[in-house]
Amino acid sequence: MNYKDTLLLPKTDFPMKADLVTREPERLKIWEEQGLYEKIQEARKTGPSLCCMMARLSPTAMCTWGPR
Repeated sequence: MNYKDTLLLPKTDFPMKADLVTREPERLKIWEEQGLYEKIQEARKTGPSLCCMMARLSPTAMCTWGPR
C-alpha cells in the first residue's frame, strides 16, 4: 500500500518541499538584486524604533519589545 495515495494533499504551482539548503541562497540573491533590505530600512526610517530588552537574570530569557 502506498500511503501517499491515501493523503489529501493540496495541488500547488510551487514545490511543497522545503529544500532550504539549495533554495535559500537563490532567494537571498534575488533579494539583494531587488535591494529589498535597503527598501525595508528606508520604509522603517520614519516608524517607531523598537528594541528587544532581555531580562538578564531570567532563566527563561524573556524578551519584551518596547520603544528604544
